[in-house]
Amino acid sequence: MSDFVSPLLQWLNANPEWAGLATFLISAAESVAIIGTIVPGSITMTAIGTLAGAGVIPLGPTILWATLGAIVGDGISYWMGHYFKDRIKSMWPFRTNPYVLDKGEAFVHKYGVMSVFIGRFVGPVRALVPLVAGMLGMKPFQFTLANVASAIGWAPAYMLPGILLGAASLELPPDIAVHVILVFLFLLLFTILCFWLLIKLTMLLKDRINMVQTKLWRKLQNSRYLSPTTVILKHYDASKTYGQFSLALLFLLTCILLISLLTYVKLVGAQNLLVNDVTFHFFRGLSLRSAALDALMINITLLGQKNVILPIYIVVIASLILMRRVRAAAHVFLLGFLTASSVFVVKHLISIPRPWGLIQSIETFSMPSGHATAAVTTYLGLTWLLVYAIKTKFRGLLYVVPFILAMAISISRLYLGAHWFTDVLAGWLMGTAILTVVAISYQRQPERAIPSLKILFIILVTLAISFSWYHHIRFATLAQAYRQDQMPPIAVNGAEWWLRNGNLPAYQVSLFGFPSQRINLEWAGDLAEIRDSLFLAGWSKPPARNLGSTIHRITDISSTQYLPMISPQYLDNRPELILTRFLESPKRMVVIRLWDSNRYLEPTQAKLWVGTVSLVPRSYSWLYRANNRELEIDIQLIFPNPDVLKHWQWKLLETTVPVGYGSNKWVKRKVLLIKALHI
Repeated sequence: MSDFVSPLLQWLNANPEWAGLATFLISAAESVAIIGTIVPGSITMTAIGTLAGAGVIPLGPTILWATLGAIVGDGISYWMGHYFKDRIKSMWPFRTNPYVLDKGEAFVHKYGVMSVFIGRFVGPVRALVPLVAGMLGMKPFQFTLANVASAIGWAPAYMLPGILLGAASLELPPDIAVHVILVFLFLLLFTILCFWLLIKLTMLLKDRINMVQTKLWRKLQNSRYLSPTTVILKHYDASKTYGQFSLALLFLLTCILLISLLTYVKLVGAQNLLVNDVTFHFFRGLSLRSAALDALMINITLLGQKNVILPIYIVVIASLILMRRVRAAAHVFLLGFLTASSVFVVKHLISIPRPWGLIQSIETFSMPSGHATAAVTTYLGLTWLLVYAIKTKFRGLLYVVPFILAMAISISRLYLGAHWFTDVLAGWLMGTAILTVVAISYQRQPERAIPSLKILFIILVTLAISFSWYHHIRFATLAQAYRQDQMPPIAVNGAEWWLRNGNLPAYQVSLFGFPSQRINLEWAGDLAEIRDSLFLAGWSKPPARNLGSTIHRITDISSTQYLPMISPQYLDNRPELILTRFLESPKRMVVIRLWDSNRYLEPTQAKLWVGTVSLVPRSYSWLYRANNRELEIDIQLIFPNPDVLKHWQWKLLETTVPVGYGSNKWVKRKVLLIKALHI
């Protein structure tokens, strides 16, 4: 195999202009019946991907040629089967190996049109499925759709490992690049294996769980006091020997969790819970925050707004009544009524205030999140109603899009700072409980299938109109209301700061709101002047983060030469200035970070900056040793060249700070104070 692949790669390396044609021919050959078992297509495509990732051959055209080759190769196999039909069985090599075609036929009979898509990624039957599909008379249009769709996914998937290896080879030595790719592939395969095991375990336990539920159901039927529950939980389908017992258990579980959560939050306070504090600081200080992302999150949160969702309920209920699906319309009304009333009652009963930090604080109470509750009941609930009568193995996949939409709406509430995490969690629990009640009621009697495509079209059109209307009249107001509020600046007496330094926190915090590193530098002056002085002292801007630096940090290979991927926060803000330089002893990179302290000195009105000067740590030093990134602060660490100090005055103060966050032990540490001469 290497005798074929190695010369091919050497030739392509020397003749990149022929890469497209070579990729097309190899991709097509490995997809043709019989030939595909001889040509080492998978390994060859990965090898070609390596050249593309390294920039030797163009990436986009190479993937396009591979996709076209896969379409043509499977097309040749299909039309061979379509032309020869059953005569193929008397041809070589199938004449002497009939079991090969038998496996292909069984695969096509089992999965139908999807066999063309699935078979593309399954080695043993990959080249045979198109041949058998043509032989069994699959319609050309159906085959072409599955063929093109599978080829679009197959070409990038088979070339991806090579593309990553080639891209990494540009940034890392070859042995390290191979190590990184192997680790990546191992994690990918491990994740796939875990999902496969989970599915298999669920299938194994399914029969056992059904048997246990049937026994419990019979005990309920024979119970003198609990037998009425079997009437309430009956299922119209007699084959459901345990009625709707599983839905009743789900309802009971969600109610217990919801009541427990509401009680706990009411007693402790939402603002005092660690999980709320962590998520609040995480989204408030997220480095990806931008005006564009803020606008996107506001648009997503509008999808859960009652003014957008209410028209959907009205139009769907009216449509179902006109279609003479009165019982379905009644349950859609019940779904919306329970959602609105439950959220209103619980919010005013619990009376949990919303998070701080918005310019215009929302007046209503916080818990549970009405957006999260409505997203679950509306998008997942209406999807359940639409697919209720659909009998297919892939029915669960139809819930993926509404689930992602409900999750996105919930995340948008956290991102915008409109809710605590426990508010969103309570919304999901309440929405699940409401959905369960409606499902139990709906399944007690048989119901004619509703025209799913018509109702889906009505929902999408109504959603588009109501969203566009509400976006037009309210987006500008909401964009202003959801702006992050900043604390007002605090005046500090300049003389007292210079003498005592007792006005600022001792630690900066991590992205999750935890104090993580001690403040050892306070600097008063103009940021541009500070930056220019540091440049003269040998400091420089760190290089922009790229693939190489990211891989070094993740793999811990020379990670001390690259900044961590997540910057520490101060008052939920990123550093205003980050500069680095290398120390001669030890040979490590040191980084200085300065944040706006939200304070200014009186009477000069000079802005006060706080910062840390520390060694860049290894990525995973916390696994095997104490983090030793702290340095003993000194003016020579900042300004190795004394000539640069002529515009600044400085002093070292010794302060007493706790050893760590929440510690009762205190230790003496030095803090460097620097200010401009005119301050």
